[in-house]
Amino acid sequence: MNKRNRVLLSTAIIALLGMSACSGGGGTKAGDAPKAKEANANREPVELTFYRPNTGTTEEQFMDLMGKKIKEKFPFVTPKFIPFGTGTSVNEVIASGLPLDIVILSIGFIPQFQNFNLQSELDEYMKKYNYDTSKLETTTYDFVKQFGKGKTYFLPLFTTAEVLMYNKDLFDKFGVGYPKEGMTWDDLYDLSKKMTRVDGGVQHYGFLTSISHMLRVNQLSLPFVDEKTNQPAFGSDKFKQMSENFTRFYSMPGAELPKDKYGKEADLFTKDRTLAMYAYFNSTMVGAPPEMNLDAVPLPSFKEAPGVGSQMYPTFASVSSTSKNKDVAFEVLAYLTSDEMQEKFAKDGLGMPIVKNPKLLESFGQDIPQLKGKNIKAFYPAKPAPISPKTIYDDLAEKQASNAFRELAQGVSDANTAFRKGTEQAVKDIEASAKK
Repeated sequence: MNKRNRVLLSTAIIALLGMSACSGGGGTKAGDAPKAKEANANREPVELTFYRPNTGTTEEQFMDLMGKKIKEKFPFVTPKFIPFGTGTSVNEVIASGLPLDIVILSIGFIPQFQNFNLQSELDEYMKKYNYDTSKLETTTYDFVKQFGKGKTYFLPLFTTAEVLMYNKDLFDKFGVGYPKEGMTWDDLYDLSKKMTRVDGGVQHYGFLTSISHMLRVNQLSLPFVDEKTNQPAFGSDKFKQMSENFTRFYSMPGAELPKDKYGKEADLFTKDRTLAMYAYFNSTMVGAPPEMNLDAVPLPSFKEAPGVGSQMYPTFASVSSTSKNKDVAFEVLAYLTSDEMQEKFAKDGLGMPIVKNPKLLESFGQDIPQLKGKNIKAFYPAKPAPISPKTIYDDLAEKQASNAFRELAQGVSDANTAFRKGTEQAVKDIEASAKK
């Protein structure tokens, strides 16, 4: 693998954490491209500073991902990037007075980000540049409008979703048929029992997942916190029942995880290779050892939500409220959602397209050997679950929901006890946070 692909691959792993959407900032027709390029070359030079909090993205990675393409499309723009690290937390960047034009952030950081008052309302720019929001993936833009109470403060750049990955070598070894598209969770449970066994003195597991991520993008769109009351919502009967659907995979005979393995399900899948099926974002397959014989199918569905996949987990960008170049920043942001850039993100394996163009999906991971000949369409839910509401207290509630799941999975408590304790602690944590 050459240096460029190594950079792209590491960025894809770090990021985890895709029809032109604009007729102004990158949606020009092929015949108009020379004129547009000439016009851009004659514009007043500007610097645009990008910032991506809470990730390890380096300046080199940023330039390889989008900086060079931005410079090529807009010759008058010089992209700059502030790496996140010591001395460059959000508070420190704001206090320093450093120029800030575009902020890139995951959906998990959206609620906290609003506290810094850095986002700009984009609707006026969308109208000015004839930005077509109907091209964006529906549930993602629905979330944008819901979070902004009807206004648009962010645009999505790329996305990911949960997928069911499986080790074909283990299935072949044990003579069991591969997972299929269209399964229910009950179907997967039966399949998991067949793959849970001891072979050569080594315990093998049928199915496990990263429960915190599974709950975060759950297929029933159940929130951790009630957005109206800011009280924990994970103690509901529906949430407990959904959690029990997953804990049964951990408690079937032979599948009980040793305490030192809990939370390390990914290692069981790609390092120990004793786990037959693993549900997580597609970054696991992107970063898997090339010799692993992996493939994927969509997540099984709940009976009450047939065919519904996980929620999308997008990465967004916002034009900073402190930017002195908001028009140019929006044009660049719009360009990042164009077919050209969406295809680049997809080919690099960075993220799935956030625009409604099936052809772009086919290009995902074209430059990554691990994905050659794989069922790439499984990475993108045919029917994503609506994205659940987000609050600034989600992290606190998610921690307690995951703790309750762990107690239930390890047989320490029953569901009612575990989730009651978790809810009570989350209430205390939220109250303490609100007083700060």
